[in-house]
Amino acid sequence: MSLFNFNIDEVVSFFVVLVRFSVLLSVLPFFGDKMVPMPIRVLLSLSISIVLFPVLVAGKYIHIRDASVWGSSAGGLIGTIALETFFGLVLGFTARLAFDGISFGANLVGNFMGFSSASMYDPHQESQSEVVAQLQTTLAMLIFLMLDGHHLLLKAAMDSYKIVGIGGMGFYTSVIHRITQMTAEVITLGMQIAAPVAVSMFAVNVVFGILSKALPQLNVFMLSFAVCALIGFLVLYLSLDNFQAVVRGVFEKMGDSMWIVMQSIASRR
Repeated sequence: MSLFNFNIDEVVSFFVVLVRFSVLLSVLPFFGDKMVPMPIRVLLSLSISIVLFPVLVAGKYIHIRDASVWGSSAGGLIGTIALETFFGLVLGFTARLAFDGISFGANLVGNFMGFSSASMYDPHQESQSEVVAQLQTTLAMLIFLMLDGHHLLLKAAMDSYKIVGIGGMGFYTSVIHRITQMTAEVITLGMQIAAPVAVSMFAVNVVFGILSKALPQLNVFMLSFAVCALIGFLVLYLSLDNFQAVVRGVFEKMGDSMWIVMQSIASRR
C-alpha cells in the first residue's frame, strides 16, 4: 500500500475508518465538546485516520480484500457506513455517560443550594446549567485530563478494531442491557456527588423550619438563601477530596465500560 497509489478497495476501507473515527470524536468527551471548533475536529479525525489506517492494516485488524465484498454494491457500502456510524455513537455515548452523571450530580448540588434561578447557558451541555454545576464539571474535566483520559479514549478507539471489525456492529440483547444498566448508573453517580450537600441542606431546612415556627416575624426566605449558599460552598470545600475520589473512580472505570460494550457487541448475543 503506497501513500499515493491507493486502489479502490483501500480508498473505500480508509473512508469507512474515517467515518468511525469522525463519529467517535464528535461524541467523545473533550474531543466532541462544542467549545472545540468544527474545523479542528474534522482535521483531527482526518489526521488520526491517516496515521492509524496503515497500522490497522499492518496489524491485520482491517483486511483490504474484504472491501471487495461489502463495498461491491451501493447497498453494502451504505449499510457498512451506517453500522460504523452507529457503532461510533454507541461507543462515544458509553464514554460520555460518565460526564453526564457528573453534570447531573452537579446540577442537583446547585438546585439544593438555591442557584436554580441563577442558571446560565452551558455550551458543553447545550442547555441551562447552574453556576456551581459549571464549576464542578470544569474541575472534573481537569481531573480527566490529569489522568490522561484523552489518551484512554484514543486507545479505546484504536482497540475497537481488535474486537469489532468493519461492519461488525449488531443489535444484540446484551448491548441493549449493558447500555441500559450504565444509564441507570448515571443517577447513582449523580446522587453520590450531591449527597454531602443534600444532607447538609436538609439539616439547614429543618433548622429554619423550627425557627419559622418559633419566630414568625423572622424573614426565613431571605435569610435561608444566604445561609444555604454559605453552608453549601463550605460543604463543597470540605468534600472536595470525596468529589475527586468519586470522579477519579468513574474515569478509571470508563475504559472498562467501553471494553465491556465492545465485547457485548462482538459476542453476537
